[in-house]
Amino acid sequence: MPTATLKPVKRAAKGHNRYCGPAAVSIITGIDTAEASAVIRFVNKKRSVQGTHDWEIIKSLNLLGYNVASAAKLNRLKPKTNPTLAAWLKSDERDGKTLYLVVAGNHWQVVQGRRYCCGLSRDIVSIRDAKVKRRARVTAVYRIDHARKVALADVLPAKVKDTEATVRRKARELAAKHVIEIETYLDCDGLRIIVWGQDDVCDVEGLDPFWGDHYADDWADALERVQEYAKLAKLEAEAA
Repeated sequence: MPTATLKPVKRAAKGHNRYCGPAAVSIITGIDTAEASAVIRFVNKKRSVQGTHDWEIIKSLNLLGYNVASAAKLNRLKPKTNPTLAAWLKSDERDGKTLYLVVAGNHWQVVQGRRYCCGLSRDIVSIRDAKVKRRARVTAVYRIDHARKVALADVLPAKVKDTEATVRRKARELAAKHVIEIETYLDCDGLRIIVWGQDDVCDVEGLDPFWGDHYADDWADALERVQEYAKLAKLEAEAA
C-alpha cells in the first residue's frame, strides 16, 4: 500500500480557504485549500467551510483515495484526561513513518516522524517549533494511508463545481449580453425563474426552442436556456 506523505499547505491563488480543515486535507493530499474546501462542501452540502467535524474530513479524504483509521483511545467527553500533544508525540503509539492526522486544541494538524504541518504553520516545521501548540489536549488521532490515486475531477464533477451563485451570475451576464430577459418572483412554491428570448425569436413557433414553456427548473436550467437563445443570436449575426 502506498505511504501517505506530509506536504506543506498549498494555498490557492484566489479563493483560498484559511481554516484548518481544508488545510489538513491539502497537507495530506497535495490539492490546494480552495479545492479541499470544495470537496468538503460537496460532502457536507454547506455553502462555506469554517469549522469542520471529523466525519467531514474523513469522508473527504476517503473520496480522495485515503484510508483513515483511529489510532488512539481518547476521551472526547473528558479531554482533560487525554494526553497533551507533547506527551502524545513522545508516546509509543506512533511510529516515525506513519502519517497522523491529529485533533488537539480544536485544531487539525498533521504529523509524520519529527515533521509537523497545519494551517497556522503552512510550511513543514519541526515538532518542537514554536508554532506547535504542544500543551493542547489531544482529542483524536487518525492514521492515514494512501489507498489509490484519485483525480479531483472524479470527486467533483463539473456540474457541482459551480455554486448556485456562480451559475446565476453566468446566466445573468450572458442574458444581458444578448438582450435576453430573466424574470424572477416568489410564489407559494418558492422561487420561479422565467427566461424570455430575444423579441424576434421569443414565442415564435418554429424559432423559439422554448416556445410556450419559459419556466426554468432552477438556475442551472435557466443558464442552459440562456445559452440556447445566445446560440440563436450568434447564428442570426453570422447570417446577417
